[in-house]
Amino acid sequence: MLSFQKEGFSQIRDEVRSLARAHWDEVEAALHGAQVYEPDTARYATLEKLDMLVVLTARHDDGRLAGYAAFTALPCPHRPGLTLAALDGLYLAPGARRGLAALALLRRAEACLAARGVGLVQYSSPASRPCDALYRRLGARHTETVWHKNIMPKEVR
Repeated sequence: MLSFQKEGFSQIRDEVRSLARAHWDEVEAALHGAQVYEPDTARYATLEKLDMLVVLTARHDDGRLAGYAAFTALPCPHRPGLTLAALDGLYLAPGARRGLAALALLRRAEACLAARGVGLVQYSSPASRPCDALYRRLGARHTETVWHKNIMPKEVR
């Protein structure tokens, strides 16, 4: 059985590393290249201090971390008065992927986000691992397609 709760990044920082690496290896490495992944904990801590990070966790009955849904939340720049929460990461360890665990985690996340004043949630998933059925079940609708391209940063003069 899993429980779902909002937790601060500072509370889970050390505990989440191995799960974040498993997430990278399983999902992201195919898109961005194999590498030893290390989350930017300083950046996440800064987002938390700015009250722009919302993390929901999934935990086993014994308290072990089984997954997370992390969102960045900020005022929507093109819809004044609306706070937008964008999914930054969603992962459940393979042993926690039973039944409707992902749906329950995201429903709990939406309740926490709504209580925080969020009015719009933006979900995303890698093209190699679409979550369309999950997001539709939550009541979300497909509104855009996102493309990424790596470019070489140059110094601006």
